[in-house]
Amino acid sequence: MVGILSKGTKVDLFLRKSRNFYDLKNIFHICELNLIEKLKLSEKEINKLVYDVYILKNNKFLKNKFATILKGEFFHDLPSKRKDFYFICLNKNKIFNKHTPFLKELLLYILTHELVHLVRFIRYESSFYSKNKWEEEKVVHTLTKKILKDFKFLPHMSRIFYYFDEIYS
Repeated sequence: MVGILSKGTKVDLFLRKSRNFYDLKNIFHICELNLIEKLKLSEKEINKLVYDVYILKNNKFLKNKFATILKGEFFHDLPSKRKDFYFICLNKNKIFNKHTPFLKELLLYILTHELVHLVRFIRYESSFYSKNKWEEEKVVHTLTKKILKDFKFLPHMSRIFYYFDEIYS
């Protein structure tokens, strides 16, 4: 796992180089707050959501995906002190390229989608190791659309929904 992540850039470092730094940083904040509100996350659940976001470039691991999640565990002698943590890896070439006219909307959708996966993992509604990944993706897409339905004021959100509806239909 370290080999993959060593080729990535932590999202904060990457965004600082962007001319839209504050807009994009805001997307992360809005995404988390919206998720907490819409999924009614408890404080215990929020504390279980241990993740970091990395930007990966030219990585065969991501292939044509927008993002993927890697899982790790904080080990401790006491089982009650063990904790899962996750790395959300965003595909730089697919998301942050010059030909992405709807970057804010796309990033909002992708981050929400990946965080919905994490919430489902910590609530034991889905398993990280599930064999039926495609069905899980469809469920998460439906939940993501419900969570983001209030964001239709963003100019291109309906296009993003349409794009992912086509993928997951």
